[in-house]
Amino acid sequence: MTKSYLIGTDEQQAYMDDYNIPSRGYGFFEPGVVATDAKEFSAFNVAKSFYQVYPEVFNLKYISSVTNLSEEEIKKRIDAMYHNQQIMLVFNPAVEIMGYGLYYWVVKMKENTPKEEKDALYREFQNNDQICTGYYMDGGGDFDFFNGNHMRNLDNLLGGVLDPFRFRDYIEYCHITPIRRLIRESHVNQFDCKKDYRKYFWSEEQKKNVLEFQNIMTKEDFAIIDAINNTKSVADMFDYDVLAKLSGLDAQEMKKDLAKLVDKDRSEIVMLYFNYRAIGLKMHFYCVSMFENTPTWRSEQIADELAEMPEFSNIWDFGDAHHNLMLSVYEDITDLSKIKEKLLSYGEIGEILEATSGRQLRRWTCRLDGENGLWEECVFTDDILLDRTRR
Repeated sequence: MTKSYLIGTDEQQAYMDDYNIPSRGYGFFEPGVVATDAKEFSAFNVAKSFYQVYPEVFNLKYISSVTNLSEEEIKKRIDAMYHNQQIMLVFNPAVEIMGYGLYYWVVKMKENTPKEEKDALYREFQNNDQICTGYYMDGGGDFDFFNGNHMRNLDNLLGGVLDPFRFRDYIEYCHITPIRRLIRESHVNQFDCKKDYRKYFWSEEQKKNVLEFQNIMTKEDFAIIDAINNTKSVADMFDYDVLAKLSGLDAQEMKKDLAKLVDKDRSEIVMLYFNYRAIGLKMHFYCVSMFENTPTWRSEQIADELAEMPEFSNIWDFGDAHHNLMLSVYEDITDLSKIKEKLLSYGEIGEILEATSGRQLRRWTCRLDGENGLWEECVFTDDILLDRTRR
């Protein structure tokens, strides 16, 4: 029998015990968090600094055992995918335990807005280093942008990022959507998933369709990405002896430290980002709003049920917002009618807004505008001790 989680009973808010980090708020700081320049990050920092020219920082022996490709072939393919801007080595931090709120926001422009105004705003967002993630819905739809910031407080988001543009005449609305739980990002289950932490998802239909859709990347390329992202432990992802030779640091110490951060503490995730735009894919977004009398536990349960579907590349769960969820799938290789039918099967869902993006601006601070020579440029901003409401 389903629990009711009634106030005043032993079940009160007990649903939060199902999650690694109970979703009680935004931007809380927890002891045990380490800075990105701490020694525990050494393995990632060395790999991030060298993988562009040394693909052997990855565990080629392991990848070979999974893909049946030779180590030399794997090196060549990783090198080619990087230089074709199809992959990027990245990490995601569980920002809420580092004192940040993860504040995404949805922008809708008025219907008569000229395209040049939309493009101008896209360039403004692209060049704003405070924005850590961004999507431009250049394929049309019910909204025009979906961007995100890590900020120490909400006033800094308003004063430093949103206020400079949200009162312009051609803006219909800007809805702030604080992240209650980051469930899946770039195919990988994140810190706030209920199960299958770090699992890298593609549906079988998508795997088949993406090979028919384009001839730029092969099944071998996708198999290499899958192998790297689906290691049982981050300890299997890299060749720590290679990292030691490149850095002069101790291989076993780097391996132990990174495994603690990623596998045990679950405060960081190291992953290969797949740049879908490089092969012409478009991302289709669903901004889902539930009726306001939907209990929080039920909203979270629906999010977990949708996370059982491997078709979703991204799943963001909102709190204190007009909307409850943002989900995305690849428009070109996914049965969109199946996705819509699943969403409409929930009586709690009152509205679904849809939009299509062919251009992701940034992914967690790393720039994706490769045509401007800024591929992988990363500025990790921090508003600590700053008051961006003051001019």
